[in-house]
Amino acid sequence: MHQQQPHPPRPSDPAVMGRNAAIQGYYPGVQSHAGGAGTPSMNQPPLPRQSGAIPLQHPPVVGNVQSASPTPQQPALQAQNNLPLQPQAIPSASMDTLSSSMGGMSLREQPNAIRPGRSKRVYAPMAGVSGYPTPPSSNYQQPPPNPGTSAPTSSYQQQQQQQQQPSTPPKPKPKIDPNQIPSPVEIQLQDEQMYQHEPYGTCSQSPLPLSTTPFHTIDQGNCNPRFLRTTLREFPYTPELDRDTHLPFGLVVQPLAPLHPNDQPIPLAGVTNEDGPIRCNRCKAYINPGCQFIDGGRKFVCNLCGFTNGVPEDYFCHLDMSGQRMDLDQRPELRLGSVEFEVPKIYWNREPVPLRILFAADVSYSAARSGMLETFCTTLQQILYSKKASLPAGARVGIMTFDTAVHFFNLSSTLDQAQMLVVPDVNDMFLPLSQDAIFVDPHESRQVIESLLSNLPTLFAENRAQTAAFGSAIKGGMLSMQSTGGKLHVFQTILPTTGVGALKNRDNPALYGTDKEKQLLVPQDTLYSTIGKECVDLGICVDTWFFPMNAYVDVSTLGSLSAMTGGESHYYANYNKSKDGLAFTNMLNHSLTREQGYNAALRVRCSNGFTIDEQYGNFFMRNSTDVELAGIDADKAVAFTLRHDGKVDEGEAHLQCALLYTTANGHRRVRIHNIRVPVTSNISNLFKQADLDTSMNILAKQIISQAGKKLPQDMMTQLDGECVRILAAYRKHCASSASPGQLILPESFKVLPLYMLGLKKSAALRRDTTLSSDGRAHNLRRAKCMGVGSMARWLYPRMVPVHMFLLNDQSGIPLQRLSYDRLESNGVYLIEGPDATFVWIGRSTSVELLQGLFGKCDLSEVDTQLTQVPHLDNPLSQKFTALMEEKATKALRIVRQGLDDERDCMNALVEDATFNQLSYVDYLCMVHKQIQNEIEREKHETFVTNASYWAYRY
Repeated sequence: MHQQQPHPPRPSDPAVMGRNAAIQGYYPGVQSHAGGAGTPSMNQPPLPRQSGAIPLQHPPVVGNVQSASPTPQQPALQAQNNLPLQPQAIPSASMDTLSSSMGGMSLREQPNAIRPGRSKRVYAPMAGVSGYPTPPSSNYQQPPPNPGTSAPTSSYQQQQQQQQQPSTPPKPKPKIDPNQIPSPVEIQLQDEQMYQHEPYGTCSQSPLPLSTTPFHTIDQGNCNPRFLRTTLREFPYTPELDRDTHLPFGLVVQPLAPLHPNDQPIPLAGVTNEDGPIRCNRCKAYINPGCQFIDGGRKFVCNLCGFTNGVPEDYFCHLDMSGQRMDLDQRPELRLGSVEFEVPKIYWNREPVPLRILFAADVSYSAARSGMLETFCTTLQQILYSKKASLPAGARVGIMTFDTAVHFFNLSSTLDQAQMLVVPDVNDMFLPLSQDAIFVDPHESRQVIESLLSNLPTLFAENRAQTAAFGSAIKGGMLSMQSTGGKLHVFQTILPTTGVGALKNRDNPALYGTDKEKQLLVPQDTLYSTIGKECVDLGICVDTWFFPMNAYVDVSTLGSLSAMTGGESHYYANYNKSKDGLAFTNMLNHSLTREQGYNAALRVRCSNGFTIDEQYGNFFMRNSTDVELAGIDADKAVAFTLRHDGKVDEGEAHLQCALLYTTANGHRRVRIHNIRVPVTSNISNLFKQADLDTSMNILAKQIISQAGKKLPQDMMTQLDGECVRILAAYRKHCASSASPGQLILPESFKVLPLYMLGLKKSAALRRDTTLSSDGRAHNLRRAKCMGVGSMARWLYPRMVPVHMFLLNDQSGIPLQRLSYDRLESNGVYLIEGPDATFVWIGRSTSVELLQGLFGKCDLSEVDTQLTQVPHLDNPLSQKFTALMEEKATKALRIVRQGLDDERDCMNALVEDATFNQLSYVDYLCMVHKQIQNEIEREKHETFVTNASYWAYRY
């Protein structure tokens, strides 16, 4: 068969020098494209980030290539930076044809591709994992024999040689240098350096900081990006423009997000009348910096709907020569993007009180045997009475236990010890004592509470109950808080098979990793949906904590309560007190002490021409506009997609998010976040100003919301399609003159394929027979309420070279890309997995480092059962423990190279081929091929349409 060859390069084509010179390939490569055909916006021109060009060849083959000088078979790579694109006529070739052509190339490995001391995987392949197979390597051609070696001539010799050959095919020669493909680590370090000392002004023209960067913000009229981030920093003027880009169009709101230590707290604005804050009479938007005052200050024009409103007399103020109110400095609601109002009684549905917190603990045989009950009692006592205790002021707590009965405790400070009242009929719940006896001030009743928590593990140590009435405990908690609302924490270790909402064990491991697994991700009983609606009505938020011991607890059903009420679900698979106890302690402390509220409602309003399309998160909705949250905290986020619904106002679009809630201290408030976004007709500006972190948050939640309805394979295919359509749209509209053999990536989205790959390998989507349905259901719900920064870390975790960090005198933290090839055998690495924090210790780690960090002289002496790193009296240990304190909410896993099983640790390395998914290099090649196919398909459809038109006309 005739084999097509690329055309030779033009004599005028410039050779690529610098960092790309060593990897010139036979295809022009991947280029990080900073712009397109259009001009930057005059409102917010972006500051360009560093871009580069990398050669990409396909079919996907792992490895590095060092090419010789350009030949007719290897045209020089064209430089993107400061040089015009010169298209080359490279014929389209199939994967087989390309493999054949590559087989004849002169390839050799880089002599330094693997440096001395490079780590080597030592663990066995994971068994039982079914997934999408990697592309076969049957087209790979073996290189000819080395000079001076004679090949066997007889058939007997050939047979002997075949018998001696290994069963696995040889590894292909390296083709692509992974160092030259886009790296989120490089982007992260550049962003942190940019905002390490300089604050970010919310109305400035600076690039938007990454969601994972710790940056200080100055509120200039737009809200802090931690509270509200849009996928596009410039909105499309027409729906056709939005459709052509295929970019996600929406926003993610995290209304109580924690602030940077240097940020100013959100101010509390005064309310001047009994009707509450000043609002538009038509759209009900709150007064904000975008409103324009006219008629000498007697009227204001709403920036969302354009309606002219009268200004109340008690809010009136004269205007200065520039049209600004003269009391602007005393009105934070007219200057700042975020503000809070204390609202009057017309905003109340009940008298606001400080937060009521009820702890309902499973005391069955499983709870006592696993150590969960003991850990819970010890942890709660530490949180309530340690020096660092910081429960909300005025908060009141109550304790309840349950097994085949429900036990209430009278914690009144007038008692010497707590009184236990038992409700034996779990199918007919009632409240055996008053709410004032159940909920007490933890400091006034300290003696009673400490005595109870100390005695509970002993009291139920001999309990032989094999089940726990979860639904009945929920009903008891609802009765105790029905007049006030509050927070209910339920700790469960076993499937509830008795009482209200008793469930059947429907688990079937044979379905794990198959298309039928989706049946296990749908709640088996609608009763919990009914209970969830009642909790929302009462303003009761439910947090569920699951501690199964190699057992099924049906997280998809029981966790629906947390999803509907705005709560959180926690899952500790195969709970072990010594292994997971500290992580549970720290997570419960974080859950109780973070900023939070209850009895909340969230609404986003848009200016003319835009409207909310869909909402994604853990909440309940009775109508199409209001997101109801029985509870809200600093970690919860809700995603919204936008669409056009009419003529768009030229200039700027405005968005306003309003959260009406009761604070943990008992104040009824509304928190307002405002943002204004330029509107553009330039498609190039849309790509330039797109925010990948926010876009991935929305894309992930859109896909995850289909779990239980669509097959896993269909969701994987949809993810690939979204990635290809976005990049193909950029190629079509912003880089159409580039050669077909080049993969052109927009600067803002150049790591989109890697994030997509991370999502496909996540516990929410991957096909994995070792992952239980409970674990998958937990990860699906957790991802739906993640903020933008948390999602980015979930898709691409951090890996810190600890040995470099300890020697680094700078304030920043060094990072490394997530690949096993990046691990040095003489180094120590901190890998932040989704559910655990791994400390990987290389086999050649120096004695000084082992002694400084672990107090041991030999790697074999390091204790792998540690739940926290040792606190030693030396500078290395002090710096290391300070770094580890940030990761305390996850279990610690010590992994010694060559001595311990590394599989769980290595599964967090997204850039490698794990879970039967492609490596980053191979996936990028696959995406490149599909983009070419998409472009050819569009050309063909255009040709057919034009041909049909002229055929009909003539």
